[in-house]
Amino acid sequence: MKNQTTLKHLLADWDSRDHTIMAVLCDIDDDLAKAEVIAEQIRWMYHSRTRHSIKRSVKRVTRQDASNEMPCPSYEALLAAAAKKLGIHKHCTLVDEYERYIPQAVIVAALTKMNPMQRDRFFSEEFNAAPMWEAAGIKSREITGIRTAASVLAIANASGYAVYAGATTALGFATHAVGITLPYAAYTGLSATIAQLIGPPGWLALATYGFFKVTGTDWNKLMPVLLTIIATKSRYEILAHHQPQ
Repeated sequence: MKNQTTLKHLLADWDSRDHTIMAVLCDIDDDLAKAEVIAEQIRWMYHSRTRHSIKRSVKRVTRQDASNEMPCPSYEALLAAAAKKLGIHKHCTLVDEYERYIPQAVIVAALTKMNPMQRDRFFSEEFNAAPMWEAAGIKSREITGIRTAASVLAIANASGYAVYAGATTALGFATHAVGITLPYAAYTGLSATIAQLIGPPGWLALATYGFFKVTGTDWNKLMPVLLTIIATKSRYEILAHHQPQ
């Protein structure tokens, strides 16, 4: 991935509601929910281990500017780091591949942690998928309506919306796993997750927490952030595609 996209640039055109969701995930105050502040917080989250190492060496801190030693990662760098953490980096080359494979890896890992009844519920329980699609401006009866999680993902793949559906589904797993509660708007008007729509909240926690636990403390926080970026980026691309010419 030769081209690099700064997080500040990527988040700059998002609306205030999307910035609010990112603020919740990054644990910053709502009134600070701006692209540059969010990007800065992601920088600190991304370099948390390095930050702790620097704290242990006072001399090192006095000699060097920490911001130079811990630059803000690009979007592509976040994708590459997540793919490596998930063990799929050797199969990813293009941004589109990272955006599809990372959510899929999270979903598969979560499913393997579920007991048989939880997996059956994920594959068989029906829910209203309309809010998830309406958030992206998609109102086709062929893709919205009452669905199962498995059918939503299958239809999304066939319709060209695999990244959006996969990322929102994985985001539901990730936030449930670490006990994060997103604003209500995230589930109704922005990027409703399949896990939230199936509900009730918390039913996936025990099934998925072990997976996120072993990926390390940093990724307990960073994985939901990255999945939100993937899902929101994809939603804006879909909305732009559906705008009248």
